[in-house]
Amino acid sequence: MPYLVTAYDHPEKDLEREGVRHAHRDYLRSFGTRLIASGALLDQDAKTIIGGASLLDTDDFAEAQRFEAEDPYAKAGIRAHVQITQWRLRWWLGSFNSQGHDLSG
Repeated sequence: MPYLVTAYDHPEKDLEREGVRHAHRDYLRSFGTRLIASGALLDQDAKTIIGGASLLDTDDFAEAQRFEAEDPYAKAGIRAHVQITQWRLRWWLGSFNSQGHDLSG
């Protein structure tokens, strides 16, 4: 069952974030299709980055923790608070599945 990693950044870390953005993206890319989705969390102005969220395909909580801890943003001290939560698929692209998986059938 995948894990949702939600990370909120310290304010005023824009320069630090820009300095490691390329390394962060390379790190995410290294997970290939195991990284189901990832993107920035935005403030109400829809421009200011306040963190990020990633959905990692793993059944191992420790692996989800390592995923976040080894991220260049985390290593650079940009992250203020991180929450790691198991995520179960129920609704996808307009379809509900009571089993929580295999929405193709």
